[in-house]
Amino acid sequence: MAKKNEDSLTIDERMDMLDDIIMKMESSEISLEDSFNYYKRGVELISSCNKAIDRVEKEVLKLSDDGSTEVFEEPEE
Repeated sequence: MAKKNEDSLTIDERMDMLDDIIMKMESSEISLEDSFNYYKRGVELISSCNKAIDRVEKEVLKLSDDGSTEVFEEPEE
């Protein structure tokens, strides 16, 4: 479970890592200690994902001319 600098990972890379952790934890061939370590790593990744998403949200709000937080909705067909 080598850690790459969290800031250099994309959100997609973090989500892929979370998927891998979930698959490993669902395996019946994992020890309790390994399971706990994977859990801790998953919590760290979720936290870094939340921070990255918050950072992107703030950037999007800055790009908005009037600072509104309107959600873009695609027209229905």
